[in-house]
Amino acid sequence: MTVMEVMTRNPVMLGAGATLREALWTMRDRGISSVLVVPQPGASEYGMLTMRDIIAKVVRPGLDPVQIRVGDLVTWRLVTAEPDWTLQQAAATMARARVRRLPVFSGGDIAGIVSDTDLFTSLVPKSSWEHARAVRKERALRRVQESGAARTVGDLMSSPVLTIGPDALAIDAVRKMAASGVSSLIVQQEDSTEGIITKRDVITKMMAEGKALEDVRVADIMSSPVRTIEAGETIEACSARMVEERVRRFPVTREGQIAGIISDKDILSAVVADRWRARRRVPASFLVADVMRPAVGTIETSGVEGLLPEMNLWDAASRLAAVPARQLPVVQAGKVIGTVSEMDILRALEERGAGD
Repeated sequence: MTVMEVMTRNPVMLGAGATLREALWTMRDRGISSVLVVPQPGASEYGMLTMRDIIAKVVRPGLDPVQIRVGDLVTWRLVTAEPDWTLQQAAATMARARVRRLPVFSGGDIAGIVSDTDLFTSLVPKSSWEHARAVRKERALRRVQESGAARTVGDLMSSPVLTIGPDALAIDAVRKMAASGVSSLIVQQEDSTEGIITKRDVITKMMAEGKALEDVRVADIMSSPVRTIEAGETIEACSARMVEERVRRFPVTREGQIAGIISDKDILSAVVADRWRARRRVPASFLVADVMRPAVGTIETSGVEGLLPEMNLWDAASRLAAVPARQLPVVQAGKVIGTVSEMDILRALEERGAGD
């Protein structure tokens, strides 16, 4: 199969000026976890706002989503795919780039978007694939309709968790996840928890490497040991761990026993439904353009990937952390228009209440 056969055509797109609230409502109504962002005036690059952006940049620091715009959070310079790629090529690219979705371009124009869910559901018959989508959408709608304040992991976790044995075949795990509309299964041997198998494990450890599901056991691709979180932990603390450990879910424990599971989708649904409330207010934007200094003298740009003025501060900080330099040039239309340093970013985040 090719990317064209499984991708979503006519993906949802918003402008950078849209509010985060608009983006969240769009995600809720369409049953999706990301939106494309149209290029800025004078630019050609599309951006993307994902569920992970919201968890990392809004929930973790406890910011008020009502006051944030899409442009404050969006990631630019995306990793892309082509329509005629095989699913293995797409899976390998996702694994290598550590992303979960790829905009698909044909002849320079956006043709669609392919996600890890599209790849995962291609492994089962179309009837099962359609059933899985319906189950997930129904569950998402139920989540956002739930009421009551959500302060701790226990307030949002799903229970009971679904399990599978370590000696089961990977194809059986995929079928069970698809039939139940879930993205993970706890791996148990009698009363012992051996690991967890996720949609991501299937894509990165099997599809990306061209392995057949019928030839691999769950134990061969599961993630182990299982990283858990206590039911009493705050939503913000859970979000921070998801970001730091690069995971999307945690089994939830009470008195040492697994009592449920919490995912980033559970947290996003709580944000959409106003069940989770921010602790801090956001008085200004979070863009490079807001904190950059004027360019003074000659700035060396050879071999250096500069910053874009519309880039959010979190992405700018990540790019700075990846290079020896303490500051980077801000480039627009091939011209250096300013510089941004680590201290500029730290000072701005502290002023805006997101310094931690």
